[in-house]
Amino acid sequence: MVLSLILLQILTFAVIVGVLHFFFGSQLKSALNRLQVLHQESLEKEEVLNKEIERARVQCDAEIGRSKEEAKAIVDQARAAAERTLHEAQERAQNDVRKIMTEANERARQIEEEVARGVEERAIELAQELIKFTFGQQDLKVLHVQLIDELIEQCKKLDPGRLSSPASRAEVITSWPLTPEEEKKLREILFAKLGHELPVEERVDAGLILGLVIRLGGVVIDGSLKNRLMKAMRTMRSKGA
Repeated sequence: MVLSLILLQILTFAVIVGVLHFFFGSQLKSALNRLQVLHQESLEKEEVLNKEIERARVQCDAEIGRSKEEAKAIVDQARAAAERTLHEAQERAQNDVRKIMTEANERARQIEEEVARGVEERAIELAQELIKFTFGQQDLKVLHVQLIDELIEQCKKLDPGRLSSPASRAEVITSWPLTPEEEKKLREILFAKLGHELPVEERVDAGLILGLVIRLGGVVIDGSLKNRLMKAMRTMRSKGA
């Protein structure tokens, strides 16, 4: 009886073990198969991911390369623009310097001419004063007559076209009153050059010292001592230069 119970228990245990072995064996095999499928899928996904990573790396490298080229182009353009700006600034500065130098030279020339004119005018004034106080009245009168005669001779040689003027009168500014003979000579030479007679208006100006000046509208014939001295001064200055 006891032996039968033991055998029954052993048999029951064996059956249970067989059933469990069958049940868990199929589950284990299914799990292994599932694991293999998952592993394969994982490998495939890993391969796809690696390809995506490689593609992204290649694309990133390409973008970095393009960015470097663009950055280099921008730097080159900025450098070229800076060089152009610097060159233009240098040219403007040089032009400004040349302009300033030209203006300075022109101003210096004007000042030099003004000083020279001032010195010349002062020298002429002094020369006139020296002549006035060196010579007596009779000697000055003789020189005055000589200047008038020389002026009349010069007028005889003038081209009539140079004396063409719509003036209605001849204004004569003289340092000494004209004698009737001198006035007659002036009228004759003016008539010969102009082709018609003009009234002569005489005005005495002792400041001329010697000589006379004839005005025919805008035409001036200067036979004064001052004009003679100015011409002599210019001649001496040109020879000295």
